[in-house]
Amino acid sequence: MKKLALGSILIVLLFFGMSTTSHAQDALKDATAHLEQGWQNLDIPLLKKTVETLEEMAKKNPKDLLALYYAAKAHFAIADCLDIKSNEDFDQSGESGNHIDAGLDLIKTSLSLKEKSVDTYILKFQFLRRKMFQVGFPGLMMYVSDRNSAYDKAKELAPDNINVQFLSALQVAEAGYPPPPPEKPIAEFEKILKKDPKMADAYYEIGLIWDKAKKTDEAKKNYTKALELNPNHHWAKKKLKTLESSSGKGM
Repeated sequence: MKKLALGSILIVLLFFGMSTTSHAQDALKDATAHLEQGWQNLDIPLLKKTVETLEEMAKKNPKDLLALYYAAKAHFAIADCLDIKSNEDFDQSGESGNHIDAGLDLIKTSLSLKEKSVDTYILKFQFLRRKMFQVGFPGLMMYVSDRNSAYDKAKELAPDNINVQFLSALQVAEAGYPPPPPEKPIAEFEKILKKDPKMADAYYEIGLIWDKAKKTDEAKKNYTKALELNPNHHWAKKKLKTLESSSGKGM
């Protein structure tokens, strides 16, 4: 009887453990779905709820790398939405910057648990890139080393990863001042498009390069292509709206 009772207890514990794991997986799946939905729709309240959910999951299980990663990504999504909605190039209230800082703290925790994570280094690079845009010169200089280090780590771990190669093209495009001639970084993005012709972000970055070079027609062409590939590319929409407004045509 004692053996039978012990066996029953073990079965119950095993079932409970499986049930708990399944519940956590479902919660993470729901949270990541809400993250994508909120980002696509610029739904900041939904994204803030998603951050709370993911951070609570990470608090319950401090070694939950996925919860940490997606919580950081949700903070980036909120900052991105705030920047897109701003009438300026980036949010001027400081709230976007606060979310960037919160996300970087989560990434630091995540990398302390697992150093070799290419996705985390890619996200860290994007955080630092956004931080540099927000602070401007000369404040951005304090982030150059960390950004380069994040890129180097990602490249070391996965040099053939298309997203790492995208970072390589960004490194060329944003190599310093004065900027390189447009043709040089554009050639790097075109290499990526040969591998992935549907990467909307590559067309957006080409548009941005032409935009900065005052080549409006080429900029519009590439922003429009980015939107054709991804109708929810809000940055391309924002840049097109700015170009149309400056030309006096409106949208």
